[in-house]
Amino acid sequence: MNKYILSKKLYRNELATFYSFLIGFLIAIAVGSLILFIQEKNPFDVFSLMLRLSIGSVNSLSNSLNKAIPLILAGLGISIINSVKLWNIGAEGQIFMGAIALNFVYINTSINNSQIYILLLLVSGFLGGSFCILFPAITKVLFGVNEIITTLLTNYIVFGLTIYLINGAWKDPASLNFPAAAYVSENVYLPTVIGKLSSGFLICILFTLIAYYIKDKSVFGYEMRIAGGSELTAIYAGISAKQKAFFAMLIGGGFAGLAGAIELLSQTHRVSTGISQGFGYTAIIVAAITGMRPIGIFLVGCLFGALTIGGSVIQTIGVSSYIAEIIQATTLFGALVAQFFFSYEILKKGKND
Repeated sequence: MNKYILSKKLYRNELATFYSFLIGFLIAIAVGSLILFIQEKNPFDVFSLMLRLSIGSVNSLSNSLNKAIPLILAGLGISIINSVKLWNIGAEGQIFMGAIALNFVYINTSINNSQIYILLLLVSGFLGGSFCILFPAITKVLFGVNEIITTLLTNYIVFGLTIYLINGAWKDPASLNFPAAAYVSENVYLPTVIGKLSSGFLICILFTLIAYYIKDKSVFGYEMRIAGGSELTAIYAGISAKQKAFFAMLIGGGFAGLAGAIELLSQTHRVSTGISQGFGYTAIIVAAITGMRPIGIFLVGCLFGALTIGGSVIQTIGVSSYIAEIIQATTLFGALVAQFFFSYEILKKGKND
C-alpha cells in the first residue's frame, strides 16, 4: 500500500517568494473587492484612489516611503536573527526602546553641531534596541530559554516603561494632560530629501545593503548559517554557535531600535505611544513571506507603506480605512499559504520505504 508524505523541497525556485506574494496580493484584491461590493462601492474607483493618493505625487509617495521605514528596518533585524534559526518577536518593544534611549541621550547631552548630534542620537537608538534584546540573548545562549517567549515579554515591559515615562518624569507640561514627552529641538530633526521624504529612507537603503552583505556576503553571515543549521557542524568547523546567536540578536535588535530613532526624529519628534503602530509585529510577517531576504523585505515594506497611506485617505469617500488593513492581512495570509505550497511537495512512499 502506497503512502504519501509531506516533504520540504531541497531547492526552491528563487522566484517562489515573488509568486507567493503576487498570489497573496491577488487574493487580497479579490476579497477587498467583494467587501466593497457589499458596501455598494465601486472597487475600481476605491483602488484607483488608493493608488493615486499613495504614490500619485511626490508628497504622497514620500509619505508612503516614510511609513515603510520602520517596517523595513525591523524586518531586516528579524531576518538577521533568523539566520541562526531564532525568532525575534520583540521588534515592537525594541522600536520603543530605541526611541526611549534616544530621548534619554537627548535630555542629558547637548552638541552644537547638529549633524554630529543627530548621528549620536541615531547610534543611541540602535544601542537601545540592542539593549532591549540583551536579556533574551543572554538567557538563550546560557540557559537555552525560548527566545520567542522572552522577546515577546520584553514588548510588554518596554511599553509599560514608555507609559510610565510619558506620564511621569518625561511628561510634557505643555501637552494639555496628554501623555507624551516634550518635543525634541528642530535642529535634530532628520532633514527631508525630496518632497516630504525623510533622509531616514536613505539610511534605510543603506542598512538594507548592510543586512544583505552581512547575511549573504560576509564570513560572519556564512558562520551564522552554519551555526543555525547544525550546532554539531558548527563545532566541527570551529564556530561558536552561541556566540553567533548572541551577536546576531544584538545586531537584529539594533536594527529595530534604529527604526524607533528614525521614527522619532522624522515623524513624531517626541516619545509617545504613537512611535510604533504595530510595525514590529507586521515586520515579522513581512520578513517571513519574503524568505528573510533583505531586498525582498525592502520592496514589500515599501508596498505596505503605500497600502497604509492609501487606506488612511480613502475615508474621504466614506470607505473605512480597515479595507486597507484587510488587504494587508489577506495579502500576508495568502502569501504564506502560497509559500507553503512552493516550499513543500507530496511524495509517494512505497510499502517497503
